[in-house]
Amino acid sequence: MSDHLGEHIKPDLLRELRSEDSEKRANAAATLRNLISDAEAGGKRGEENPVYAELNSRLRRLLGASNTQDRLACTAILSALVDIDMLETKQKVRVMVQLGALLKTSDMVVCTEAAAVFKKVLRKRWPEALNSVEKEVNLCLEWLGNERSEVRRMTALLVLEALCQESNATLYQYATKILTSLSSPLRDSKLEMRLAAARALGACLQLVPKQDQSPRNVLLNYLFEELQRDQQLGTAEGYHASLLRCQELVQYGGMFMQAHLGQASEMALKLKDHRDPVVRKAAICLLPMLARYSPQDFTKYTVGGESLLVRSCSFLIGLARASERDRPTSFLALAHISQCCNIEFRPFLEPTTRVIRDVLAMRAKSRSSISEPDETAIAILRTIAILATAMGPALTRYMRDILDLMFTTGLSEALCDSLTIVEREVSQLQPAIQDRLLDMVSIILVGVPFRPVQPSLDGLENRMGAVSLHYANASNTYASSTASNGTSNFSMSNDRTNGMNG
Repeated sequence: MSDHLGEHIKPDLLRELRSEDSEKRANAAATLRNLISDAEAGGKRGEENPVYAELNSRLRRLLGASNTQDRLACTAILSALVDIDMLETKQKVRVMVQLGALLKTSDMVVCTEAAAVFKKVLRKRWPEALNSVEKEVNLCLEWLGNERSEVRRMTALLVLEALCQESNATLYQYATKILTSLSSPLRDSKLEMRLAAARALGACLQLVPKQDQSPRNVLLNYLFEELQRDQQLGTAEGYHASLLRCQELVQYGGMFMQAHLGQASEMALKLKDHRDPVVRKAAICLLPMLARYSPQDFTKYTVGGESLLVRSCSFLIGLARASERDRPTSFLALAHISQCCNIEFRPFLEPTTRVIRDVLAMRAKSRSSISEPDETAIAILRTIAILATAMGPALTRYMRDILDLMFTTGLSEALCDSLTIVEREVSQLQPAIQDRLLDMVSIILVGVPFRPVQPSLDGLENRMGAVSLHYANASNTYASSTASNGTSNFSMSNDRTNGMNG
C-alpha cells in the first residue's frame, strides 16, 4: 500500500507491521507500543499525542484496502493500542469499531488475528467491550445458525471461545444457547471447524457453576445424548465429534462423567483402530485423559477380561513400534498414563523404553549425520522427560542404552529440556549426561570429542609445537554446554574439566 509516510511510523516499521510472519508483526507491534509510550512520557497524552493522529489516519486507509497484508497491519496496530493502559475512551470506542470491521471480513487469517486482539480487549475488562457482550453473542449465534460462509462460522467460534473465557459471569445465561449452537460445527466436514467448536465447547462448559447441580446436569446430559447421536451417524466426522465432546466432558464435566466412564472407555478402545487418522488420534488422546480423570478406575475397569490400563498400554506400545504416523501421539499417551498410574505402570516401563530405544536407533541408522529433531524425536524426548518425572530412579536401568541415542537427535532445546528433567529426577545419570553433552558441544565447535588434560600427551604436543583441538577452544565449549543446559552442574571439579583452560 503506497501512501505518504508520517513522521513517527517509519517505512521499515510499516513493512514489519504488514509482514505475513506473525512473529515479525508482534515485534513491530511492540516497537509501536514503545513509540506511543515514549510520546506520552513526553507529556503529550490522548488526542494530543501526534502518534495517535497518525495511527488513526493509517488505520482508516489500511481498513479500506482489500489485501491481507494491510489488514494484518491493522490487527498489529490495534494490538499495540490495546496494550496502552492509559488509552482514552474515545480511542477505545474507535478500536472496538475497527475490530468489528475486521471480524466481518472474508479473510480467515485476518479474522483469526482480529479475534486474538478481541480476546485481549476482553481480558483488559474494557467497559466498551463488556457492554457489547450480548450483542456479540447474538451475532455469533446468528452466524452459526444461518451463515453459509465458512469464514463467518469459524470467526463466530473464535469469538465465542474468547467471550466464554473472559466474560464468564456475563455469559452464563447464554450457556444453553451456545452449547446447542455447537452441534452442527462439531460435525462439520472441515477438521479446523470441529476443533474450534470443541475449544468453544470446553470454554462454555466452564461457565456453568458446579453449585447449580440441577441446571448443570440438564446441560451435561444433553451433551452426552448428543455424543451418542454423533456416534450413531457412523461417519468419521460423527465419530470425531463424539470423541471431542467426550474429551471436553472429561476435562470440565466434573463428577458427571463418573457414571459414564465405562462407555467413554469402550468408545476410546473401539475407535483407537479406526481407519481415519484424525479419529484414531482423538481416541488415543482420550485414553490418558481417562487415566487422569480416575486413575483407580482406569487400572481396575475391565474390558474383554483385561483392565483398561493393560488394554491401553499394550495397544499404544504396539502402535508406537508399528505405525510411524501414530508414533508421536502414542508415545506421549504412554507418558501421560505413566504420570497418572505410576506404580501400576511399572510393568510397562521396560517395553516402553525398549520401543523408544529401537525407534531412536532406527532413526539414527537412517540418517547419515545428526540432524534437527523431527516430530517423532521431539515426542520421544518429551516422553522420556515425563517418564523420568513419573517413575524417578526406577528409570535408571533402562536409560543406559537410551542416553547415547538421545544425542543422535541433535543439539536442540527439546534435547536440553529433556536432559534437564532426567538429570533432576534421576540423579544417578548426572555424570553421564554431563560427559555426553560436553562431548557433543565439543564436536560441534571443534569437530572432536572433548578430551580431559593428559600431562604426558600434552607435554609431547607442546614440545612439537602442536595445539590440541580437543581443548583448544575448551573455554567456549564449556560456556556453550553450560548455556545449553542451564541447570546442569558442570562443576570445575569434574575430572573431565580439570585444567581445561591450561
